[in-house]
Amino acid sequence: MNFTKLIYKLISAAATVCLLAAGIGTTACAERDYAAEREERKTLPIQTNETEGWPEGPAIGAQSAILMEMNTHTILYAKNINEKSYPASTTKILTCLLAMQNCAMDETVTFSHDAIYDVPADGSKFGEVDEGDTMTMEQALYCILVQSANEVASAVGEHVAEKLGLTQDGQKPIDAFTELMNEKAAELGCTGSHFANANGLYDDDHYTTAYDLALIGCEFFNNELLCKMSSTSSYHFRLNPDDDEDKWISSKNQLYKGKAYEYEYLLGSKTGYVSQSRQTLVSAAEKNGMKLVCVIFCEESPYQFEDTVTLFQYGFENFQRVSVNDNETASKVYTGDSTPLVAMEDDSYIILPNTASFSDTASTLTYESQNDETAGNVIATISYTYQDTPVGSCNIIFSAVDRASLDFSFNDPIPGIAEITTGTDNPDEDGTERSDDTGNVIFINIQNVIIGILALAALALIILFIISVINSYSFSPKGQSNRRRRKRKQETRALKREARKNRIIQKRLERKRKKEYKKR
Repeated sequence: MNFTKLIYKLISAAATVCLLAAGIGTTACAERDYAAEREERKTLPIQTNETEGWPEGPAIGAQSAILMEMNTHTILYAKNINEKSYPASTTKILTCLLAMQNCAMDETVTFSHDAIYDVPADGSKFGEVDEGDTMTMEQALYCILVQSANEVASAVGEHVAEKLGLTQDGQKPIDAFTELMNEKAAELGCTGSHFANANGLYDDDHYTTAYDLALIGCEFFNNELLCKMSSTSSYHFRLNPDDDEDKWISSKNQLYKGKAYEYEYLLGSKTGYVSQSRQTLVSAAEKNGMKLVCVIFCEESPYQFEDTVTLFQYGFENFQRVSVNDNETASKVYTGDSTPLVAMEDDSYIILPNTASFSDTASTLTYESQNDETAGNVIATISYTYQDTPVGSCNIIFSAVDRASLDFSFNDPIPGIAEITTGTDNPDEDGTERSDDTGNVIFINIQNVIIGILALAALALIILFIISVINSYSFSPKGQSNRRRRKRKQETRALKREARKNRIIQKRLERKRKKEYKKR
């Protein structure tokens, strides 16, 4: 251990002792105050409870919280979701997301002096590395997501910035990485966030909202490896090949298997704490094909875990996935063998309360710009709302078909593709709604279309030829007389021109003879 590191640890230990001594007399009072604040927060309004027909959400002690469906981004539960909050170590899901998207797991992360010593000693640290030490990116991400190691998060941020060449002259790599964090957040739709570091340590300029962190969580928990890492309760590895024993790290997350608040449907989770934010937690769970992301801000331990389980249960018990294709009666275009040429995405669905049906929704159609290269084969998007609350959308796309022939057959009536009818109006005998795909269908056969076009083109040419002939010739007696008269006039004009030419020649010859006579 070098002298600088020894001095650093001695100073940190002394500071910790002083803080503990100063806090002994006030701990009980502070806990009572926090408990009272928590009870007060339970009375704060829940915005989703104001929506007519929406399941009533539970009262929890968090200052702000959100429950969001991962793929449609439908908000099932909202409490102060746009309020500025300090995310603490939940920041690390964005750090790890950027590392996963830009690095291979076998890349080497090297610890700089700043990465290690810019982190307070009383913060969460791996603590077994010094300047110049290394570990693989995979090991680093486990250290971040399992132990919440702050200096490892900083080292990973520096590594990503240096690999991508983001650092400008005189700029610290970690500052370049935070710029990347803010760019990624904006790309995901975050509008109330600003990140100032990679680990979540308190900074007045480091903040987000429950809504923004849920958007980041949707992207993070869609990655299978990140879910695995963020649901791992303990991890061990050998930091150096010549070490005698593995290094073990463990998580304080109580949602994991075998812990006090174990949740069987958990996909992954990340804890966070700084005194300014209190307890924070972002988690994801999946049940019966529905994936939910939950964010808890400003709560007391261990209630952040209790709130999360409560909201997951609320979501899974009160909401349903409803297939768009099974219910939508919008127009479709099919090829001759009933393969859709233009259709809706097969896996599209919306999220509705269990007490609602597809016919209760309203829809709007938005066409994609033909100049938008990101649109791909998307023609338009149908967006659905329930009681003015967005509940999902469905893209209308060109299907991947390559057909040489198309038959046209039209059902009556044939609305345009822009005419969207939400819900169905064809109930079965038992009164349940069913989908009717037999109406509003167009069948096309390309071969017949091409033959028809060629026939029309040939007919047009024939008609033009006939018109030309009619304009050039006339077959009536009067017409023939006019033609003879025109011909005689043309012949007369030709004879006159010839006679005039002969007279000119005669005059020239006469003048020539006269000149020759005078010379004699």
